[in-house]
Amino acid sequence: MMISLKGSKVVNLSQELVAHVTRIDGTVEVGTTDAYDFPWVVEETVNENDLTMEHLVGAPMGTIPAWPYGIHSGHMGSHIQLGPGHNDNWAGLPEGMLGIWEVPLDTYYGEAVVCNLDHVKGGPILPEHLENVREGDIVLMHSCHDGDDQPWIEGDTAFWLAEEVKIKMLGVQVPGIAWETKMQDPEPDNCPTHRAMTGNNIPIVYPLSNIETLTQERVFFLSLPLNVERMEGTWVRAIAIEDAD
Repeated sequence: MMISLKGSKVVNLSQELVAHVTRIDGTVEVGTTDAYDFPWVVEETVNENDLTMEHLVGAPMGTIPAWPYGIHSGHMGSHIQLGPGHNDNWAGLPEGMLGIWEVPLDTYYGEAVVCNLDHVKGGPILPEHLENVREGDIVLMHSCHDGDDQPWIEGDTAFWLAEEVKIKMLGVQVPGIAWETKMQDPEPDNCPTHRAMTGNNIPIVYPLSNIETLTQERVFFLSLPLNVERMEGTWVRAIAIEDAD
């Protein structure tokens, strides 16, 4: 069966990055950083088997102060995360949480509701702000705010979304939404959004961008992770499909 996108518009929701490349000759081309100010670090090298050039994800030790060992995280740029290997060591979370590789594939795509939270400047996001969310939705949140003016996901709201509404996936634009709170609180009171989502096998995808360019309240969203067992976070290319204007 062929799927036609005629009459539809595909919108990129992944953050655009330019790699920070260390060339073979030792020169460095500085790229851009993600929403958390981390660079996408690669090292240019030559494959000795066929002499093709390759770019390894990582860099020589000391190239980037933020990554002293030259290694990368699955949390660089737009990515998806779930509990096993990420926060399943926290007190108070249920046994048997599912990994990224274990949840059904259709968890990562489907109907999404776009939640514009411009009107919640510097305040908590409450259920009353999310009246357009339905059971089984992928929820895409965004606002025009930055810094302390960003609306934040209240812990009770996160659990309401996960356990009462029963959403399928949470996607947040950064900057725009402060999606986690109480990160320094002692367990089991820390990080309520992490706990609500991963504790109910609901993936979190972030940092997203361009959600504000969507013109319709409901779109088709697709954000596929790498199929790598034991990975607690993997890079994604997130897109939304909506009817063309």
